[in-house]
Amino acid sequence: TDKPVSAPKSLGRSLNFAASAASAVANKLLEPHGLSLAQWAVLVSLWRNGALGVKEIAALTGNAPPAASRIVDRMVQGGLVVRRPDEVDRRAVVVDLSERGESLRALQDIYNDVNRILLDDLSTEDAERLFYLLDRVDSAGRDWLSDGGR
Repeated sequence: TDKPVSAPKSLGRSLNFAASAASAVANKLLEPHGLSLAQWAVLVSLWRNGALGVKEIAALTGNAPPAASRIVDRMVQGGLVVRRPDEVDRRAVVVDLSERGESLRALQDIYNDVNRILLDDLSTEDAERLFYLLDRVDSAGRDWLSDGGR
């Protein structure tokens, strides 16, 4: 019953745990504003870029288009965003900020608070190196996948 437990030294496991911690911190900071991290990601995309199509929102937030569409649907119901005809292509629909969504713009840099909390024990150089290494890991994975997994 006192058998020691162990887990593999897995990059995926470590990244997953770190991502979960980052999401939990962000959600805790956003909770008083009635926002989830997924909603904030959509809002920050709109704050930075203006009205966008769901496919563009999906690409910016890292969600699949159907998931992004469901998030946007909930945000429309919550009064955070509106759907309206695209001014360039009247057949298309774009997502734009509502008054309520615009009123939360002060939260656009909340990721700095998340970074500060998560990187508190790291030097500036170590934090910069971490971002650099994570970008390299991401690139290596994407390159491998685009080469057909060879």
